[in-house]
Amino acid sequence: KRWITFNEPYSFTTQGFGGFGTQPPGRCSIRLKCAQGNSTTEPYLVAHRVLLAHTYVVNLYRHSFQVSCSIFPPPSIDSISFL
Repeated sequence: KRWITFNEPYSFTTQGFGGFGTQPPGRCSIRLKCAQGNSTTEPYLVAHRVLLAHTYVVNLYRHSFQVSCSIFPPPSIDSISFL
């Protein structure tokens, strides 16, 4: 079986906490668009926490469940398609 720790962390980090806050939780620095948030720092704080959580889960998996495989589950990376 295959599994991932986070699905597209770049998307929810940048779109939910930076730029225009277009995805939940909708936090950004533009007060006409978002009631709360700081687009200059929050995306970095969220990305840091995502990486810490991913590391914790991978270590937990390796020490508790993994039998003899050297592959670890990566976070799902966004893919961009161009037409």
